Amino acid sequence: MDTTTPAAIDPPANVLLVHSGRTGPDACEELCYADSDTAHLAVTFADEEPDCPDEETIDGPLGQLAIGDVLTDAGDESEPDFSRPIVTDSVTDPTDLSAIGVAVSRFCKHWDETGGEITVCFDSLDALLRHTSPKEVFQFAHVLTNRLSSVDAYAHFHFDPARHEDRVVSTFGTIFDAVVADDDANESLPQATDEDVAALLAEWDGASTADAGSDAVTEATDEDIARILGN
Repeated sequence: MDTTTPAAIDPPANVLLVHSGRTGPDACEELCYADSDTAHLAVTFADEEPDCPDEETIDGPLGQLAIGDVLTDAGDESEPDFSRPIVTDSVTDPTDLSAIGVAVSRFCKHWDETGGEITVCFDSLDALLRHTSPKEVFQFAHVLTNRLSSVDAYAHFHFDPARHEDRVVSTFGTIFDAVVADDDANESLPQATDEDVAALLAEWDGASTADAGSDAVTEATDEDIARILGN
């Protein structure tokens, strides 16, 4: 798997950020638009809502999407309030890829309409793979990266290669525009062959269907994303 550095990437782009363990690499902050009006979406998996910073300390719109059994008001099923500087949302079921995709797409739609740049940090694909099959997560990532490309987002997805088969890691790498790895992960990155990747994709026949292609999600509505990921 070929890797590059954040400095060599010309955004917008979808990047697979490969690193070992739970320590966030420095590249996480480098893989973001730097303009002060950039809208930043952080997708995290946790059992409680993420810490919410003071509105006066942020430069641009901030979105926080928490996945898991987060401590939210169960009676509040309204859409996020995009008029606020900090926008929060949650999906309680980490296996509901359709709901996660729709939630991210909703942020994309509202922020794209304002004309500003969008940065996304998705932490992490490993969390999805603990709950859902690699084939389904592959389709989800394929659809979502195309959706993010449609709004010129600069997005990165955290991924720990030590947790998965070499050919699975290499196959996920084919979805992204670039792969960035920290020093520890770079030394142990899988070297699956093109034949290995092709064989796995054949096993996952249908995971990368025409419905999940870029043309299908460029102008996708939330209902379209739900339909594609609900297959």
